[in-house]
Amino acid sequence: MSRIDRRAFVALSMAAISMAGGCRRASAAPSAYDPTAPDLQFPGLVSPFDVAMARSLRGEPATDLDCDRAPEPVTVLDHESKYKPGTNSSVEDADREDDYQEKLKEVSGFYNPLTRISDRYVRSNPRASEIAQCVLHWLAGWAEAGALEKGVTEQGRMVQAWALASLAGSYLKIRTDPYLSASANREVLDWLGRLNALVIANFEDRQDKKSRSNNHRYWANWAVCATAIARDDKDAFAWAKAGFERACAQVQPDGVLPLEMERRRKALHYHNFALGPLVLHAEALIANGQADPYDLNDGAIKRLAGFVVHGLRDPAIFAQRAGEKQDLDGTLKETQLAWMEPYYARFKDDRLTPWMKDYRPLVGHRLGGDLTLLFGADSV
Repeated sequence: MSRIDRRAFVALSMAAISMAGGCRRASAAPSAYDPTAPDLQFPGLVSPFDVAMARSLRGEPATDLDCDRAPEPVTVLDHESKYKPGTNSSVEDADREDDYQEKLKEVSGFYNPLTRISDRYVRSNPRASEIAQCVLHWLAGWAEAGALEKGVTEQGRMVQAWALASLAGSYLKIRTDPYLSASANREVLDWLGRLNALVIANFEDRQDKKSRSNNHRYWANWAVCATAIARDDKDAFAWAKAGFERACAQVQPDGVLPLEMERRRKALHYHNFALGPLVLHAEALIANGQADPYDLNDGAIKRLAGFVVHGLRDPAIFAQRAGEKQDLDGTLKETQLAWMEPYYARFKDDRLTPWMKDYRPLVGHRLGGDLTLLFGADSV
């Protein structure tokens, strides 16, 4: 489908309305298409993304209502690591890197543009429900194909968790739209639930592996948390919260994550990489009335953030601790620094402003998308 035009969209909307409402346990959908109709309300777990607020503060009339055809579904996740064996995942192998990136793009080539489409929906003011329909259409196509569920290698498990974090984030941004197809919505939520169960099972298995305790687990925690909110799955939400608490317990008094420091020349990169899911998970916990997660382990995330900022200013501190000069290739970019946006919105930490000014908009496709749009503070 190259475009959902307004006439076709209204027909889809009316069909969705006739099928017992738009979303599970949400308030009833309106009886005719109206861009000013109220958003659906959900009584369960709360999204960390305040779409209505972002739209009111930074929205503008939508000019792009195109809905391009989604990429072909990827069902098998047979990825292999890009790093040379025996290097603590710190030295890339050129041949393995090329193969890894090619396979990763088959998956990120779906969730990255989907994130951008869902950002267009958040930005639309008045709300352009056509764009939400497009996001759901993409998700439903991959759900119907059972995408991302089969042939999962060890590295494929990590890709699966990253993808789930991105897909759940995109869904959370559109779920309150009153014109979502009920049948497509159910299909997508069922699929996200299957993926969530796989991620939980994968990270409960092989507890001897470092990936069950390092930043990969943090990403799994965030993915499960976001999906649990979408499905109002309190058991999965509790699993993710327990993992978050274990992650905070790993942060040392000086802000070091020991397993990421073992990455040697990539230690700073992976300390920074770990902050993304930790900060977004913290924001999700706060949105759901949990005790302040930033206070856990005497302010663990704050210490980690401070240590990373110190390192970004002067990588020598990481080189001294890790024993190697730091490789920041791929670190200083908007996708890797996106955690700064919600962190600054909460704490107004002026140490972050140089990077925020240089790299905005800060967009983390696995963290919910355009975090400047969702959390941005005008005071930077």
